Amino acid sequence: MARKLFGTDGVRGVAGEFLTAELALALGRAAAHQTGAERPQVLVVRDTRESGEMLQAALAAGVSSAGGDALLGGVLPTPAAPLLIGRYGFDLAAVLSASHNSYEDNGSSSSPATATSCPTRPSSRSSGSSRERPGRGAGDRARARAEGAPEDYLRELHMRFSELNLSGLDVLLDCANGATHHVAPEIFRRLGARVTVTADSPDGATSTPAADRRT
Repeated sequence: MARKLFGTDGVRGVAGEFLTAELALALGRAAAHQTGAERPQVLVVRDTRESGEMLQAALAAGVSSAGGDALLGGVLPTPAAPLLIGRYGFDLAAVLSASHNSYEDNGSSSSPATATSCPTRPSSRSSGSSRERPGRGAGDRARARAEGAPEDYLRELHMRFSELNLSGLDVLLDCANGATHHVAPEIFRRLGARVTVTADSPDGATSTPAADRRT
């Protein structure tokens, strides 16, 4: 079963065809179950693909159906996931991204152990398992906890590279309208660089390079 879903880095495929909302829901439920926590705290981050919000909602629903809290961190690059797990002690993080794949694809990557528990074809039956608790969704407190995820990630980066002084350097960043469109320019600025940014629009719109633009 794992071979049919999981490649070298999670589950990837055309969003809405292979990677459906139903599959994302099943992955979220399986991942939350696999943690073994009483109320799993699962951070969810994504890139800027159009299908990201749909899959995020489905994944969060799966986590909630397993009695967990889906903490939505918004658009962030993949390295943010392990950093924020360490900072807050989340049980798991899921990243919705297909990396370098074409735009119509998307993907979900979380704990490798999920591959052993997620069904090849999600069941269409309603919740009947004692492990599923649909009445326990993500509360306001849990969502609020993830609202500052981008700033928390930037703070972690700044602490790790605080000795790197980029004062006086001019840096040109092409963010490819991707997951780093906000955090990459900002961390270079905080380290002292003068930053020129292009392709920093999360909706994929063409942007004009602007020196030291605040995104």
